[in-house]
Amino acid sequence: MKNNIAKDTVFLTIMQLITQILSLILNMHINRSLGTENLGLLSLINAFFTFAIIISNGNIFVSTSRFVAEERGKENGNPGKIFRYSLIFSLTLSLASAIAVFVFAEPVSINIIKHEDSSKAIRLLAFSLPLAALSSCIKGYFNAYRKVMIPAVSETAAFLVRALIMGMSAVYFIPERILTIYSALSLSIIFSETTGLMILVFFAARQKNKKSNYPTISFPKYVLGLVPVILNSYIPCILSTANDALVPFTLKQSGCSTADALSKYGLFEAVVLPVLFFPSMVVSCLSSILVPEISKHRAGGKTVQNLDLISSVISTAVTYSLFTVSILVMYGKQIGMLAGHDEYAGKMVMMLAPVVPFIYLEIVLEGIIKGLGKHSFSSLNYLAEYVIRISALLVFTPLTGFYGIAISYYLSNIICNISRIVLISRTLDIKFSLKSYIAVPLTAIIFSWQLTTIIRHFTGFDRLGEIPEIAVYTVTSLVLYLFFLKLIRQVIETKSGFCYN
Repeated sequence: MKNNIAKDTVFLTIMQLITQILSLILNMHINRSLGTENLGLLSLINAFFTFAIIISNGNIFVSTSRFVAEERGKENGNPGKIFRYSLIFSLTLSLASAIAVFVFAEPVSINIIKHEDSSKAIRLLAFSLPLAALSSCIKGYFNAYRKVMIPAVSETAAFLVRALIMGMSAVYFIPERILTIYSALSLSIIFSETTGLMILVFFAARQKNKKSNYPTISFPKYVLGLVPVILNSYIPCILSTANDALVPFTLKQSGCSTADALSKYGLFEAVVLPVLFFPSMVVSCLSSILVPEISKHRAGGKTVQNLDLISSVISTAVTYSLFTVSILVMYGKQIGMLAGHDEYAGKMVMMLAPVVPFIYLEIVLEGIIKGLGKHSFSSLNYLAEYVIRISALLVFTPLTGFYGIAISYYLSNIICNISRIVLISRTLDIKFSLKSYIAVPLTAIIFSWQLTTIIRHFTGFDRLGEIPEIAVYTVTSLVLYLFFLKLIRQVIETKSGFCYN
């Protein structure tokens, strides 16, 4: 089972690696062509679109993935019927949301985005909401069956279409005033969502499932079961959007002009966060696979398999995130400069690098919690997380500028990840050892960092140029890190008899 999970994770990671690299290149291209202020405007409308997407599909990807997987785990389950329930629900909710977005486009453009020109683009976005909801539903179905290739191909094709339209718009259509920055974004989203949905429908039509006449849950009972799952997406979505909207506002209170606040916000959203989250594609892919896997085992009563899987995944996430921090601490400034062509972006990356283990751990822990069916806890924990983040943002950012944003991320991630670990520990009776989960990889990181620095000094690969130096350092450090990690664990196993998964 672990080999299959590892294989799927590697495949999804490769696909996401391609899109993440292209996304960074696209943001750099838009930054050069349109400037950081327009990048900030794009980030604002993207935040609104993400908000609209989540509200309109009701977290249907996770719902379909979890409930179809649970139905597969039952002896007399009927996954096909659950999938049909998901389609009906997602289409109903997304159409209602699309109508609401179309009707309220003007107030949103004036009061939230603060640009009246964006109203037409928001109305265009309304047409993409049912497409996105249906796509999420079908992706969740394939994910429940662990057919991860199909959703990955669909997402990659959709991204390529969106990137092509935005790239051409930044070079030609927007400077020539054929399109506004808002309409270009809306058209790119509509065409990309259409492309992705067409691919999914093609594969779904070819899907052959065994028909079952066994009884399953009714549609009203299914919808009732969706309530905690929906709230689990709505609460962080609403609060995250509020947090995003407050960032430029609080930066202005610290003494920045409107243009400067938008520029810093644009750099933070389009450069700093993508750099920090770029390596997280591994744990993100792993987390998406965990939800149906744990749900299926839980429905089938295979608790022991879940315990073994969860312990291994958490250990892997911590080990991987600590290595990521070591690279960002060493080269964060250069990476930020390369991605954003701005010294301030490099400083922001360096400042937020130590919070990476908490961000990556959150991604994995949330996948485990959702697989365990603890959506209500997840919702309350997200509520607490954003209350802490927004409170810190409002208090510290007007006083300290960007340092306040960093403080808000540190406080919210550390406190709420502790509560996630406590829940999982109590639910599954897992004891998390600080020595095996933190001390061992941290020691391996220190050794690999020191030895790689010595190698760099004696070989002189720091004279190869910025990008080759970062690449050589990363590969060398990774090889040494894995070597020391294995060596330390073998020593511990020999002395104490403790066996690592």
